[in-house]
Amino acid sequence: MGPCVDPMHSSNEMRRLREELSEFHHLKDHAYASPAGHRLTITGVEDVDSLLEELIAADPDSVAVCDERLPYWASYWACGVAMADWILSGDDIQPGSQVLELGCGLGIGSVAASLRGAQVTATDYQPDALDFTLYNCLQNTGTEPAVELLDWRSPPAGRSYDTVIGSDLAYEKRMFTPLLRCFDALLAPGGRIVFSEGNREVGRPFFGMLEERGWRYELLLEKKAANVYGVTRDG
Repeated sequence: MGPCVDPMHSSNEMRRLREELSEFHHLKDHAYASPAGHRLTITGVEDVDSLLEELIAADPDSVAVCDERLPYWASYWACGVAMADWILSGDDIQPGSQVLELGCGLGIGSVAASLRGAQVTATDYQPDALDFTLYNCLQNTGTEPAVELLDWRSPPAGRSYDTVIGSDLAYEKRMFTPLLRCFDALLAPGGRIVFSEGNREVGRPFFGMLEERGWRYELLLEKKAANVYGVTRDG
């Protein structure tokens, strides 16, 4: 998990973060219960549609509009729930292992990995997602993961992780190739990618691309709304 935080500091930091997040968003607390009996509170945005309306009304030449920065990060997705279910129901994520979350959103995957004792780095393209993830980790685990902005089109060099997790990653075809480059750049030798997918038509070609580029995938958890897959390098 991330570094343990002094309880007083944790309480003060949580209060500061919640006040800061409340300045820009109406917050909503989601109750999560894992099959293994964990009960968590995941704080998100109450009215995600308002974020989309803000984007529609933004300057057409702004970075947010030109780069199509849709507010996917702000929702409490079934894919994130499936990822947490898988992490918390087994011992695949080992204490002390290095875990990277891509597209962390509200951070439920990072929360679950932190509860398993992993050293977590949570990443997203949207700064607000990192703040929500930090808050959710603090309120559920009392620890702070490392949080970093990460553009899949420019993955950092010289880093590798035992496990790379991500929820609902294959949602735009234009990002399939950058996502695969991230897999190549960030997974340690012998490591595993674990990602959840919402069984949508748009995501199906991604599995073919995995095989074409030398990756092997297997079903780890099957649920009605989302499945969890493990991906390793072929050979």
